[in-house]
Amino acid sequence: MSKYPSNRGSESFMEFALMIILLAIVMLAILLIVGDSVREFFNDIGIRWSLFGGEGILLPIRFTWLG
Repeated sequence: MSKYPSNRGSESFMEFALMIILLAIVMLAILLIVGDSVREFFNDIGIRWSLFGGEGILLPIRFTWLG
């Protein structure tokens, strides 16, 4: 046993924080590279969904007899 208290808790916290920051930077870089393709993909899905009359499924029901 050591005479001095262990400071390992703060070191592991810093390692964890640095890993999270690195992961965020990598995810941001990936989104910047393929972001336009992903946006176009979801836009195409939305256009196809609306062409088949699916736009009303996700909207709230409107009761015409309520006014």
